[in-house]
Amino acid sequence: MNINQQKAVTAPLGATMVVAGPGSGKTFVIVERINYMINHLNCSPNEILVITFTKAAAEEMKFRYITKYGDEPVVFGTFHSTFYRILQYIDPVRYNATNLLTSEQRNSIVIHSYKRLNLEDEIDNFIDKFNKNLTKLKSQVEVDFTPTEIPKEVFEIVYKEYDRHKKEHNKFDFDDMLLECYYLLQQNSEILKHFQQKYKYILIDEFQDINAVQFETIRLLRQNNNNIFIVGDTDQSIYSFRGSRPEFLLQFDTYFNNVEQITLDINYRSVPAIINYSNRLILCNKNRYDKVMTAHKTGLERPIIINCKDVANQIEQILNKMMEFKQNGYSFDNMAIIYRTNMQSRPIIDKLLAKNINFQIKDEVSSLYTHWLVKDLLAYFKLTEDLTNSYYLKRIINKPTRFIANELINRQTNLLQLSTHKDLNKRQQESLEQLIIQLKYLKTQSLEAGLIYIKNIIGYKKYLASYAGFKNISVDNLYELFDEIMDSAKSFDNYLEWELHLKKVAESMHNGKDVKDAITLTTMHSAKGLEYDIVFIIDVIDTIIPHYKDDLTVINLEEERRLFYVGLTRACKHLFIFIPKIRYNKKVKPSPFLDDMLLEELKVGDKVKHRVYGSGLIVNIKENQAGIKFKLFTKTVDYKLCLKNRIIELED
Repeated sequence: MNINQQKAVTAPLGATMVVAGPGSGKTFVIVERINYMINHLNCSPNEILVITFTKAAAEEMKFRYITKYGDEPVVFGTFHSTFYRILQYIDPVRYNATNLLTSEQRNSIVIHSYKRLNLEDEIDNFIDKFNKNLTKLKSQVEVDFTPTEIPKEVFEIVYKEYDRHKKEHNKFDFDDMLLECYYLLQQNSEILKHFQQKYKYILIDEFQDINAVQFETIRLLRQNNNNIFIVGDTDQSIYSFRGSRPEFLLQFDTYFNNVEQITLDINYRSVPAIINYSNRLILCNKNRYDKVMTAHKTGLERPIIINCKDVANQIEQILNKMMEFKQNGYSFDNMAIIYRTNMQSRPIIDKLLAKNINFQIKDEVSSLYTHWLVKDLLAYFKLTEDLTNSYYLKRIINKPTRFIANELINRQTNLLQLSTHKDLNKRQQESLEQLIIQLKYLKTQSLEAGLIYIKNIIGYKKYLASYAGFKNISVDNLYELFDEIMDSAKSFDNYLEWELHLKKVAESMHNGKDVKDAITLTTMHSAKGLEYDIVFIIDVIDTIIPHYKDDLTVINLEEERRLFYVGLTRACKHLFIFIPKIRYNKKVKPSPFLDDMLLEELKVGDKVKHRVYGSGLIVNIKENQAGIKFKLFTKTVDYKLCLKNRIIELED
């Protein structure tokens, strides 16, 4: 136990804030703190409440404690399980497990409501965005709420219908527990007093992820009691889309009295160079507690930045590195490929499947394989085989708009008959006649040529633009998705081969959760809390890292930087950062975050590669000037300027 860990474990009762960087042993500190409270501060175990953010984290912490100190009646749980326990105590009939809506039941209600808006062809996409907005809505105490990626009027209609159904059937959902517990404690002083006395000591892990409702409920429980011990790190706050509010950690001493702050700044996970890179990156953020992590481990391994010709070359180099490490005794279990968005995993998955290399994915099934846009494109191809298919016709009839009313489609679903229907005006009739001609031509095309034809000639690109305008989202994201689909499809001759491949990929991802000796594929969000000997971070380019949506404010730019920081700090020993020069046949720029972290101090003996002169060796350094010995001569350069402008880079 280092000095600061010991300070945290043995802190007197009262408000204690532990700022714990990555790999600093925070779980160990919490376990030891519980034991110290019981055996040295005379705290009763059944009056200690330990809260984490996930069920898995709560179970792991409980297991660690019981394994080391025995089965004491300390309460371990998540915010949801804790608040549910409080609600059940007050009203066990209302808050019975049979009244709790499962995710499937919730989705069913949402689907029913959404279908009434005649937009059911995009239901899968809508459910995901509705659920995210619902969670964010229930995470805040304030009434005013503006949904993202869903028109406000659509969200409100579906939400009112969903809320009405719950009330009529006396149901509640996972997110209701938070607000209903908060209002219960706020409005009933006797119940509040009971739980203030029941939980005299509260410990909270990952405090940077707390939302407004959770925070205000905890404040109520600590109204007459300052015994709260929190652990968090502003540098790892990456869940604003769920309603997390890192400012509660930053302003903790304004809400609680006589706060003792302790910083855990020794990293037991990574080698020094990885920590130095990540330190330089995160120091550029302003909204944080000032700390500089130091390494406990020794080791000369340094992060390697690899410039690649394109995405295909990036994957090729990753596979080569993987096999090289495998031959040197590492298992795939000790490796991870980390990316900013799920969509980036697609070409990697394709290649791993082709090479029969086991992998597991930490996130839900990559959205490309089930995305509504893919379903639309497949519907076009399937209609070329059968013009009488009503399902596929309904899916694409107004993509782009052909001004055909849903009522008419429901009455007459055969395209050949629909095109001559008596209720059509001339404009509608001509648009359907043109569609039939286009489908006949599409049938003669290869998959890649057909996709281009659908996009540019049939007019699907125009549909995407109108869809983005209606949803108030960036059309560039949809165009990028289409580019990803094009890239996926170019290896297949026809849509049947491609569709079979998509099904195979989806099946592999579903069955690959518990595969042995499998490399991990994960987003930066899902990588949090994990560690690997070898980490490959891909597509470290502008617009991906940081990930631009519509605009990028200082606040979410800092969160993007924190996300990259989380990715970097997953690596224990070997870290590779890949920068493709071309993506979707377009030139791309390296991530601006690289400028934050690359200006390191080179040392004599380092191998570097110069953009013009090739490989060289650092033979002397004075301030910013480095003497580099190349094959035929030695040259002195301003190495910091050269690093910033990618003129030189470290070699492996």
